[in-house]
Amino acid sequence: MDSSELELQRAAAVAEAMDDIRRIESDLGVTGAGVEAIRDRLVRLSELRALFPADQFLAPASEDAKSSYLYRLAQDADDRFALYLQSSAGQVTTPAHNHTTWAVVVGFEGQELNKFYTRTTDGGIEKTHEHLVEYGTGVAMLPDDLHSIHIDGSALNFHCYGLALERLESREYHSPTTNEWKIFSSVSGIREGRTNLQNC
Repeated sequence: MDSSELELQRAAAVAEAMDDIRRIESDLGVTGAGVEAIRDRLVRLSELRALFPADQFLAPASEDAKSSYLYRLAQDADDRFALYLQSSAGQVTTPAHNHTTWAVVVGFEGQELNKFYTRTTDGGIEKTHEHLVEYGTGVAMLPDDLHSIHIDGSALNFHCYGLALERLESREYHSPTTNEWKIFSSVSGIREGRTNLQNC
């Protein structure tokens, strides 16, 4: 199909998925069952592989200061229900952090290791388990859940949140060097991945 037809089909598929995700949250709330249902819906979106060609969601070049780009696929007018495609190359690592909203990560290409933690009584963290996100799998998190991301190589993944990343101003992360909790800077530099045909 030509690029305009592909964009039409991608916009329609993304809009349908986001409609379902809004309905899931309305029906099930911000609960374990709710975020798992959202994860499963995004796994279904990831099966439409031809709609998300890698050459339209390029990862940073080797000389780039960044190791990943975020492409915005959907975002409501009030900044809720935001969907991104993260395109990574090389090594991507984050400290353990929360999101202050629900969050879902679903694999598309490559692998993204997610490690999960609990807070300890001395203000530190303890790893509880890990999950390798790849095609056909994903992870679902409630607002206070803690995880870290580890990518080594190329990866393309869906990231979906109950509130846009630019609005997440009180996310906490754990500093392993000082054993302190600090505030993550708001995410910036997100690339536009929506088409003119999308309303969200």
